Amino acid sequence: MQSKYELSIIIPTYNEKELIKDSITRIFANLKKLNVRNFEIIVVDDSKDGTENILSNLSKFYTNFKIIHRQNSRGVGSAIIEGINKASGEFGIIFMSDAPDDIKYIPIILKKLRSGCDFVHTSRFMKDSKIEGYPFIKTLANRLANYSVRAAFLRFDLKDFTSLFKGFKVDKARDLHLEADEFDIGLEMALKAIRKNYRIIEVSVNWKEREAGKSKLRLSKQAPQYAKRILKLFFTYW
Repeated sequence: MQSKYELSIIIPTYNEKELIKDSITRIFANLKKLNVRNFEIIVVDDSKDGTENILSNLSKFYTNFKIIHRQNSRGVGSAIIEGINKASGEFGIIFMSDAPDDIKYIPIILKKLRSGCDFVHTSRFMKDSKIEGYPFIKTLANRLANYSVRAAFLRFDLKDFTSLFKGFKVDKARDLHLEADEFDIGLEMALKAIRKNYRIIEVSVNWKEREAGKSKLRLSKQAPQYAKRILKLFFTYW
């Protein structure tokens, strides 16, 4: 069946009233400047702070803007899974609402997908990448997790498994039968794609701390989930 759009951009949100209007407006404006066409934006929103009302008002200005508001918050991973399942595009990209200017990386991700890649990871740890404002403890934990995965899954060509900013063929992502409810969704997607021998490539990106609001990632909560996800997929997913 032919896809309605070439690209579905999936944005999970949770209590982002401080930045959501500016972010969505900038995302659409940046896509226009980059001449990205034939796309839809899907926002899967679990907010309880009024973000949903702002999104509803914004939807009046864009015909290719789909909002899925969920009453019971189930985590960023489950929001991404729902976005993938509801996507009408041939390709999908997971995008975070707190970094609207990162839209500039969409064309290179899309180019790689068009060329035949199944998954395109963005990497914060390539030689030409720059990181600004990332807490030292999170940086250290992230590095350790990524090095462990590279060794365990023998993919030394990849450097950033945990980033959620990924592009993919929608049918391939659905074929992974993802189940993670939280931030380990990025890790699950990467490792299952490796096990299925899908074609994966990385592109370098710069990263800086969000401009407003608070990060939802809590290392004390997420670190055990990452460890469990790695062990489960290493021993049981073939």
